[in-house]
Amino acid sequence: MLRFVKSLTAFLALTLVAACVTGTPVSLVGSSANSLAQATEAATAEAAPTELTPITLFLGYVPNVQFAPIYVAMERGYFKDAGIDLKLENSLNETDGLTRIGTNNLQFGLISGEQTLLARAQGAPVVYVFRWYQKFPVGIVVPASSDIKEPAQLAGKVVGIPGKFGASYTGLQALLNAAKLKESDLKELKAIGFDTAPVFCAGQVEASVVYIANEPEAIKKACMDVRVIPIADYANIVSNGLVTNEATIKDNANLVRGMVDALRHGLADTIADPKAAMEIAANGNYVPDLKADDALQMTVLTNSIDLWKADVIGLSDPAAWQLTADTLKAMGQLTTDVDLTTVYTNSFVMMR
Repeated sequence: MLRFVKSLTAFLALTLVAACVTGTPVSLVGSSANSLAQATEAATAEAAPTELTPITLFLGYVPNVQFAPIYVAMERGYFKDAGIDLKLENSLNETDGLTRIGTNNLQFGLISGEQTLLARAQGAPVVYVFRWYQKFPVGIVVPASSDIKEPAQLAGKVVGIPGKFGASYTGLQALLNAAKLKESDLKELKAIGFDTAPVFCAGQVEASVVYIANEPEAIKKACMDVRVIPIADYANIVSNGLVTNEATIKDNANLVRGMVDALRHGLADTIADPKAAMEIAANGNYVPDLKADDALQMTVLTNSIDLWKADVIGLSDPAAWQLTADTLKAMGQLTTDVDLTTVYTNSFVMMR
């Protein structure tokens, strides 16, 4: 999926800040479950808004065809239908976006699942309300001629990775755990940065951790045919989705519902008609220099669609959240138990 630079340093002070901003948190379980229920019922009962509410949506990457569902929802008026005047904020600093959501200086962002969970563990009152990526978008790429056909065969191999951080590293650890391997079982885990193709094509690694929507295509174009081992086939941990905060859920549940509905409609339209979505992304000036007939980017979009599809678009799987928590604990990044039902909710997805 999208590349993110991960860091939790900014969250070390969030527990006190969040308490000052939000007061008593709105728990999504237990005796406080009525708070969310009342808020969501109120959202259903409220009349359609007559004025548009200005909202900024944080996107943790540069403008890209992989954001096509958002562009479709904007172009077709789904956000406006929900009373939202949407502005996009693209940034490579996901920590900044999540910190601002946690302190209610920003209300919405497309944020990775593992970072949302880690932020919650640090006391940030952030809540994941819509699962955009149903399949974890990272995988292992190997040459088509390689004898590596399953994760266990990575033992004794040189494996490339952008670095020991972020979704790539978390995904690799989840995959190794599923294969009953440790990082030390690899011959070398080699940090190669974000430009995978030159290193891979030069044979400096035998396999590499990549975002499967776009990087295998770049390698194919540069040098050779490849085979991809999707991490989701073995360990489908939670990836990016729509994140808000407890204050917004409590004070303006109808706004949260509107964001969820608009994003769901944009995803559904993109899945149903990728060509039209591509044209909107290109001709609507959403992605600079993108051409509607760009075959490579169309492939990236269709590969992404395979990661978004679901019987119920946006629905979180409790087992995926548990696996994510277990992975982070095994990595030593999550050092305390977190009530996962405070990290995410399906309430807004299930509203119709």
